[in-house]
Amino acid sequence: MTRSLDQVRVFLVDIDGVVKRGEALLPGAREAVSMIRGRGAKVFFVTNNSSRSRGSLMHELGDSGIAVERDEVLTSSYCAAAYLRSLDIGTVYAVGEDGLKDELNDAGLNLIDESSQSCDAVVVGIDRDFTYRKMDVARRFVVNGAVYVATNTDATLPTEEGERPGAGAVVAGISVSSGRKPVIVGKPNDMMMRLALQRTGHSARECAVVGDRPETDVAMARRGGCVAVLVLTGVASSPELDHYPPEFRPDFIFPSLAELARSYRSQMP
Repeated sequence: MTRSLDQVRVFLVDIDGVVKRGEALLPGAREAVSMIRGRGAKVFFVTNNSSRSRGSLMHELGDSGIAVERDEVLTSSYCAAAYLRSLDIGTVYAVGEDGLKDELNDAGLNLIDESSQSCDAVVVGIDRDFTYRKMDVARRFVVNGAVYVATNTDATLPTEEGERPGAGAVVAGISVSSGRKPVIVGKPNDMMMRLALQRTGHSARECAVVGDRPETDVAMARRGGCVAVLVLTGVASSPELDHYPPEFRPDFIFPSLAELARSYRSQMP
């Protein structure tokens, strides 16, 4: 089926590798968001990176000149907290950074430390202070029956210095040692997409997912029935559609978010 950008009224825009690389705003990203909004479309900023809370990302984007409301930011840590709330989970052991823990606390979940003997759930995100001790504690809880949740399994994280190990590297250690597979709440799970559409009232065919990873961003769009847009400012590098397998093949490829925005604006009546 031929897809069109002209029908899109909601954009789910990935942050790392699309809007920013590490702390640096990518060229033209600020203007691109303004162009898309100028056509009347709603923009949500979505990320698998669980290291920052929605509030901190709201302020970070604002400091970069992109005004955004907290409800316009959707993160894998927020999805993890919402998922556990839906299960009526009590105690949680979190392997991750402040952004993950802040979202879990905001959801009213009870975080425990390594001295606890049991817990209801283990949640794992990127953790740049990951240790053997943390892996051992998480493994013990998972083996003993705790619900096992991963914010995402991205192998790497784009930074100003290049790619660095992502949450997937941390999750892999716990999965291998426990023999268990986690529930993955971040992309390619379509939870972020469903939350965005619930808030806007639009349908999936009126939604585009914009990202730099075929195996997460494009896969989520495919799973949810949205328009899939790949940009080449992050992980993906090939401009050829046929380079990507069918399940990860985008509808459109643009060199950057800025080029996407210019194309979208040009289709205005």
